[in-house]
Amino acid sequence: MEAETALIRNPIARQYLVNAPQRMNRREGTATCPFCADITGGRVDPQTQVWLHPNDFPPLQPPIGEAYVVIYSRDHDRTFTQLSVDEVNAVTHLWRDLYTDLAARYATVMIFENSGEAIGQTQHHPHGQAYGVSIIPPTLERELETVVRDEVAGRGCPFCRVRAELADDVYEVAANTTWQAFLPPYVRYTYETHLYPRRHVANLGLMRDNELRDFAEILLRVIRGYNALFDGAMAPMPYLLGLHQLADERFHLHVEIQAIGRAPGKLKYAASSESLWELWTNDSLPSQKAQELHEAIATVEA
Repeated sequence: MEAETALIRNPIARQYLVNAPQRMNRREGTATCPFCADITGGRVDPQTQVWLHPNDFPPLQPPIGEAYVVIYSRDHDRTFTQLSVDEVNAVTHLWRDLYTDLAARYATVMIFENSGEAIGQTQHHPHGQAYGVSIIPPTLERELETVVRDEVAGRGCPFCRVRAELADDVYEVAANTTWQAFLPPYVRYTYETHLYPRRHVANLGLMRDNELRDFAEILLRVIRGYNALFDGAMAPMPYLLGLHQLADERFHLHVEIQAIGRAPGKLKYAASSESLWELWTNDSLPSQKAQELHEAIATVEA
C-alpha cells in the first residue's frame, strides 16, 4: 500500500489515522444503487436477503485492513425499522460470520452503521459497514486499558459492574432475556444508548444463537423507540451505531448508538470543546431522557 493510504501515526496523540484520498470522489448522489446491482448483475442470488458487498472505495487494503458493506435487505426502499426481528436476526448472524472471518486476520473488527443524511449517509439501500483493521483504535484501546486495570486491582470486569449498577434503574430503557439497553448518566448525545449482553462475552464470534436473536429484537426496539419520541416528531432519527468487541476474552462486547437528534428539529453537533478536546457537553438531564426513551419504546411495543 502506498504511504498516502497507509495508517499514519500521530506521534503526539499516540494514535493512528487513515489517509484515503481515493475516497474523495466516491459515488455520492448517484442514481444507480450498487447493492441492487449485485442482484441484477447476478453477483448474488435473487432470493438472497443479506450479503456482503466489498467496499468499492476501501479506506484500507490487505494486509493493513479490509472493508465491506453489509446489506440488510434485498429491498432497496426498506428502512432498518421496517425489518422484522427475523430479518434483523439474519443480519446479526452475518455479523457473527464476518467477525469470525476478519478476526482471524486483524486485531480489530469494526462493525458499524451511519444512518441518516444528516450524518453523511450517501446510499439509501439498507446497509451497514465493517472494517477489519490491523491496529486497535483509540477508543477500544482505552476500554481495554480499563479492563486490564480493573483486573489487576481485583475488581473484575468493569462492563459487568456498570451493567449491574444500571440494571433496574431509571437508566435502563429496554431489556430482554439476554440483553439490556441503557441511557447512562455519562452519555455525550441526548439519546445515546448503550446495549450490553447480560453474559460476559468478548465478541460476536462467541455469541449463542438465542443471544443473537435477542440482540436483533432489542436493537430493533430501541431504534423504533427513537422514531417514536415526541409522537414521531424526531423520525427518522439519524444515528451512528458501533459494535465494540475484541478477541481478548477479558473484554465485554457492547454496542453504542449515538442518536444525533436532541429535540424535534434540532441535531447535536460536536463543538470545538468536544471535537478538539473531547470535553463533551450534554444539554439535557440523562435520567429524564432515559425516561422519555423508555416510554417511547413502550409505545412501540404496545
